[in-house]
Amino acid sequence: MSNWYKMPPSFRITEGEYKANVDGINIVFGAVLGFVLVGGEGLPVRDFVALLLLSAAVVVMILYLGQSEYKLFYVVLTAATIAAFPYIAEDFFQLARVPKLQPTLAVWAFMVLLVELMPREKPDTGEA
Repeated sequence: MSNWYKMPPSFRITEGEYKANVDGINIVFGAVLGFVLVGGEGLPVRDFVALLLLSAAVVVMILYLGQSEYKLFYVVLTAATIAAFPYIAEDFFQLARVPKLQPTLAVWAFMVLLVELMPREKPDTGEA
């Protein structure tokens, strides 16, 4: 029976609530990333493709934060990559600066990490 009229018994989130959190964060920041990348619309095609590839690589790392069992590795790798993003893009690839890209990626990673740190209900194994 549905518990729509009750308060949750704890602050632990269910697997469905966890998925909803991560999906919501990814949808919002995917849209925000689209707006931010408009700042690179004047770039030559080659440079814009390089910017998309670099951004996509960081986004994949952010998604790994929520999916991989190697959390610490991906936290360190993602944080280091986001911190170094302007140097990689501007100095190594000589791309024009997209001012709000780095903070967008950083907040996205932070939000996914927060959801990862939320206490969760243990999955019901069905064993009795």
